[in-house]
Amino acid sequence: MLKDHFMKNEIKRNIDVCLTPEMLDLFDLKNKNIVIIDVFRATSAMCVFLNNGGESIFPIASLEEANQYKQIIPSSSNFLFAAERNGEVVPGFDYGNSPLLYDKKDFTGVSLLLTTTNGTRTIEKTKDYENNMLIASFLNVSSVVRYLESQVGDVLIVCSGWKGRLCVEDILLAGLLSHKLSLNKIFKENTDSVFFAKNMYDLSKKDLFQFLLSSSYMRRMDLVDDVRYCLQVDTIDIVPIWQHNTSNEIKSGFFSIKY
Repeated sequence: MLKDHFMKNEIKRNIDVCLTPEMLDLFDLKNKNIVIIDVFRATSAMCVFLNNGGESIFPIASLEEANQYKQIIPSSSNFLFAAERNGEVVPGFDYGNSPLLYDKKDFTGVSLLLTTTNGTRTIEKTKDYENNMLIASFLNVSSVVRYLESQVGDVLIVCSGWKGRLCVEDILLAGLLSHKLSLNKIFKENTDSVFFAKNMYDLSKKDLFQFLLSSSYMRRMDLVDDVRYCLQVDTIDIVPIWQHNTSNEIKSGFFSIKY
């Protein structure tokens, strides 16, 4: 019986949380299911764009590279260009990273090239490993959980934070994801980062908005409508999945809906 107990534990899939991209070097990213989180606002906006018919999203880490593609790709193509820095739309670009800019619009057949302060930089750090990478927000959290349950391998939830620092809103979503996954007995978690994230979510779940009122994001940004929108749970039933790009036009992979 003791042997059976250990065998059962061996096949369980591990859940872990990376609290900030600056800690990624501490993790082995190969053969993992990597879940990228940037609640306010990149991953929320990406989910809304794809949910409204968007074909694909090309995340670009630097503003310089985004500007280069903007010059190369013809204006007549089915591309939109989005850039955000420090919460603002970069002049000369179509959109930023506010989900409200993408809400209730039809993007059928349109691709988005996107660069943001935090989220796309996190993607840049994780995209070249042999892993399965996907995008999560509060908006699609249960869809992400169902997708992960259907896959094989461990799960690493990566919080994008703010310029390398920890962000509480990302940790709350990591806690909700960890909680939902741990309800399925095929998963296990044994790190303090998961323990921390789950307990933070438990403290906040009655009123996420009220809990975050004193957060650095709320004090730094006057974006109450965006925050309320991003904190909606399970309004979208899609999972953006990373795809390797075979086109020579853009030297980057992209996210699209495959589930």
